[in-house]
Amino acid sequence: MPEQQPPDPAGVERALARRYYCPSCGNAALESRDNKLYGCSECGHTYFHNTAVAVSAVIEHAGAVAWITRARDPGAGLLDLPGGFVERDESLEEALVRETWEEVGFAPEAPQYLFSIPNRYLFHGVRYSTVDVFFGCRASQRAVFLPNDEATALEWLAPSAVDPSRIAFESTRLALARLLRR
Repeated sequence: MPEQQPPDPAGVERALARRYYCPSCGNAALESRDNKLYGCSECGHTYFHNTAVAVSAVIEHAGAVAWITRARDPGAGLLDLPGGFVERDESLEEALVRETWEEVGFAPEAPQYLFSIPNRYLFHGVRYSTVDVFFGCRASQRAVFLPNDEATALEWLAPSAVDPSRIAFESTRLALARLLRR
């Protein structure tokens, strides 16, 4: 498992302290006011750098859960649950279906909210704050999986058979622990 780096809020601060263009007036005048609030010194526009939202599908069939092997960094080669980031104007449920379809080639059945867990997502040297929303789902059968640009493999594993050190993200390791307690 790749070594997890400690959260670096200063890294995001340094990145955003560079000159960024205001989305309102277009001037290179967006300045940091605190850890998520930025303001334009030209027009006064306020920009909030908020937490991103991601969804994960805990797809169960015959006592096993669907786990993908990530094709890309962060966490290439490690296990993850199917899912990904929610896009603009998309509900959590729509994102869950879209992301699951993209990664494993089938839509989850009967998604039900389970819980959410805050996470830090390191991407190209920048650590983003996310909240990962987990949904319990079913699969009526184990569909044929085709490797793709997001997932190289699909494994159906009982939660007790998953080695947490093989999981890409801390939030998913915590989700596995919750699944094992139920």
